[in-house]
Amino acid sequence: MANCASIFVFFSFFHYSCYLFVKSQPFSLLTSTEVGIELQGFFYKSFSDMNLSTCFLSCMEDGVCQSINFYVPNFHCQFNKDTIKLRPGNARANEHAVYMENPERAKKGSRLFPGHSCKEIKDLGEYRGDGEYWIDPGNTGKPFTVYCDMTTDGGGWTLIMRAHLPTTAPQPVVLEKEYKALASYTNYRQRLTLGALKKLRKDMGFHQLRFRCRKKSVNRTIHIMTTNNTAGHKVLDHFLVKTTWPPACGSFERLQDDTSNLTQNCMKWGYNGRKEVNRWGRNSNYGPTRLYSASMLWEEKYYFSIQKYNCDDFTGKTSGALNVGDIWEIFVR
Repeated sequence: MANCASIFVFFSFFHYSCYLFVKSQPFSLLTSTEVGIELQGFFYKSFSDMNLSTCFLSCMEDGVCQSINFYVPNFHCQFNKDTIKLRPGNARANEHAVYMENPERAKKGSRLFPGHSCKEIKDLGEYRGDGEYWIDPGNTGKPFTVYCDMTTDGGGWTLIMRAHLPTTAPQPVVLEKEYKALASYTNYRQRLTLGALKKLRKDMGFHQLRFRCRKKSVNRTIHIMTTNNTAGHKVLDHFLVKTTWPPACGSFERLQDDTSNLTQNCMKWGYNGRKEVNRWGRNSNYGPTRLYSASMLWEEKYYFSIQKYNCDDFTGKTSGALNVGDIWEIFVR
């Protein structure tokens, strides 16, 4: 019992000494200080430093540093590339340690601190509204910018295709084999190849697709997202893995601004030699660009097709002329 009491007194004294050490630092640093805790698994630089204050100020000047672990017994400074706020599962009790978060740190989604996806940035609360963010889905160390919709249905959507027409006579499309080409999302001609989409899905791990289009001449909007369940996941597999022409009804949700005839009649979708079979796509459309070509349709009436720029219209009596500003978009989450 005497030994146990001695150990308890020793550690209590050490923790109090650690507390007094922190209290001796400049008062302006105390607001973000936690004694007796450290962040594990994210340090990228360490060095000896007799002063907690200079360790912390060096972190603030580093650019990459998100937080520090400072170890009082040996006056050791450790820079972390993440924070306990964002990685609470990596916080560990350590009475030798002092943890501090950089109040001027780069936010998730910045060039120095890229996100894994738009959804991760949104889930971590690091977003600043719709717009451009830096991501690195494959952890390559070479981040790139994408457009993130942080608003629709809770946000977290990564734009993979936008055809916002600057002309009524669109030029031929350009197929990109690397998903880093998403940085050029303003190029209305750009489409990712099936291989690039598969790689993006593998690296990012998305589970939903979202389709949106609007033509001024038609004056209606298609705007749906696939459901995040088995029915919706079959749609992703159809477009990105193997063609199965899955059932349409129950696989998607109409969003608030959707006014289309097509999405209100899912039982009329599809063509497999017969019309109106409640299926995604046409059985003749099984190639690598099937996501862009008649991905959803009510045969000979209403299409969503980026390849032919259909949006709740068709080439017959329901066709609508192209106008500058007409738009087609696909997002993933």
